[in-house]
Amino acid sequence: MFDIRGVMLGATTMVALATCQAAQGISSNEPTEISLTRTDRGWHTSEPLTTFYSFQLVDVRGDRPAVVDLENTHGGLLSYDIVFIGENHRHPGNHFAQAMIYERLLASEPKIILSLEQFERDTQKTVDAYLAGEIGEWSLRHFGRAWDNYESSYRPLVEMAKERGLPVIAANAPKDAVVCTGRKGLQVLEKLPTGRRDQVADWFHTPEEGAYFEKYTRQMRHGPAKVKADTKGQKKLSQRALKSYHAQVVRDDTMAESIHMAMEANPGYKLVHLNGHFHSAARLGTVERVKLRRDSEIAVIQPVMVADPKKPAFDDTDVNSGDYLLLIYPLAEQVKTDENRKVWRQTVFKRSDTDCTFGASED
Repeated sequence: MFDIRGVMLGATTMVALATCQAAQGISSNEPTEISLTRTDRGWHTSEPLTTFYSFQLVDVRGDRPAVVDLENTHGGLLSYDIVFIGENHRHPGNHFAQAMIYERLLASEPKIILSLEQFERDTQKTVDAYLAGEIGEWSLRHFGRAWDNYESSYRPLVEMAKERGLPVIAANAPKDAVVCTGRKGLQVLEKLPTGRRDQVADWFHTPEEGAYFEKYTRQMRHGPAKVKADTKGQKKLSQRALKSYHAQVVRDDTMAESIHMAMEANPGYKLVHLNGHFHSAARLGTVERVKLRRDSEIAVIQPVMVADPKKPAFDDTDVNSGDYLLLIYPLAEQVKTDENRKVWRQTVFKRSDTDCTFGASED
């Protein structure tokens, strides 16, 4: 049987994992029962998160939340056709939890497709070749343009799928299509060569109203693309921000279509999809776009970085963000001073040299 814990050691030390597993009752012969207590600010759990690899999965579907014991149950997740597991990219505990949840589900249901934001749709043949044993892992990472944290974060899930002969879906839109949409708008996708048009969704859902649009608008007000006021004083997205929203939609709709096609091609299978938590929080983004394409029962696992790992807690806003909450250790604050924040923005939002003619010459 595939040893997920052995693979995950590539990302940490034996001591760190042992500490995590003992604290959370994942591997202990005598798992600790974690209780929840209601407070005026929400809920807090009885056990601390002791390391960056610690996590607690909380079922918040009912009137009273309950911590899921993954050692003994799948917590109702197999009642759904599709399970989204949101992530804070590069958070070690978040990735560890994703692998443990996938392993738990496979222990009860052998037919579960793995769908990943972290591979782009044009690399599907490379992913399939690796699953078939035709190429090695270096080739998968190189030609599949795997994220640089593939070995520590996504390899365990891919290897579980590979061992069982299960499909792995390269779900995301190619980076150049997303970047160029953000730069030039959706019309730039008309320049995609004929052989590449199926690398993005056939159609896009781009309402300029509703919960997801408003959420993205609020995010952009704090980013480099500002919201401006029109002549009547109404707040309106700048063209730059609107293009950024459309780029986000290209990812969402392409992943949604990839999920739909995978389910259509594999009747009787369930599916687990990994993506950045913004894509699935509050069942918006990619989730709502899957629902536009198919009638499936969908569960969302939303990560929550707790404020105090010694007293993990969540509030009613968190409860509304998913069907399950994944409580994880808080990351260190990345930027504190205005001076460093300026350098951070220049680094993070550095303009790429992506060719938005997609190989053709400009008119």
